[in-house]
Amino acid sequence: MKPIIIIPARLGSERLQSKPLLKMNGKAMIRHTVERVLQGGIEPVAVASDSNLVLDEIKDLKGAIPVITSPDHTCGTERVLEAYRILSKDLGEFDWIINVQGDEPFIEPDMIRALPAELEKRKNLAEFLTTVAELKDFEKEDRNVAKVVMDLKQNALIFTRDDIQCAYKHTSIYIYTPAFLQTFCSLPASPLEKAYSLEQMRALDNGYNLNCIPLPFDAISINTVEDLEKAKVEDYSFFEAR
Repeated sequence: MKPIIIIPARLGSERLQSKPLLKMNGKAMIRHTVERVLQGGIEPVAVASDSNLVLDEIKDLKGAIPVITSPDHTCGTERVLEAYRILSKDLGEFDWIINVQGDEPFIEPDMIRALPAELEKRKNLAEFLTTVAELKDFEKEDRNVAKVVMDLKQNALIFTRDDIQCAYKHTSIYIYTPAFLQTFCSLPASPLEKAYSLEQMRALDNGYNLNCIPLPFDAISINTVEDLEKAKVEDYSFFEAR
């Protein structure tokens, strides 16, 4: 099995301007994210951005490949596809493309390490997978936290930002085969994708399986100014009590 990790990081953000460049303890958020992903041991790792300002933050990191992409993409998945097409010209084709969000500066390296074994187990279940974790009580009504309900085969039934029974927390890693990634990006934005601002609903609306990988690792995205202020402290325990 041959995976590649691509981290999309656009400069603009509706909720938090220039998010990848914002400093946490003196270091840009995108650099925190990439450093932790590199510790997970899967190579290669590429960062796809529409701005050289973002790529300059990681260009000296050994093992991180900067890829400049178009500013016109409507979602991170489209950016990942463009980056993959650029990279595969020199690196060849891969079996799996792992999309790690650029606003995950607390991502656990062990979460990355767990993926190859999970992908081997699930390779015949779906061409599109994502990670999930247990949903904490204080997150149930947080609309910044995407929730998912699964069937007995751990395929997603619905994603929502609302409080919903029997839900898991979506932990923001997407995994695709190259063929499915191209298919996904060829589809127009779907009704539920627009309603919930959750691009993974495009797959479900069009009848594709999205298999969920439950792992004992939380994900803490930086979505608001308040999240950023909290993240500037060295003690991260505040996330457990939010």
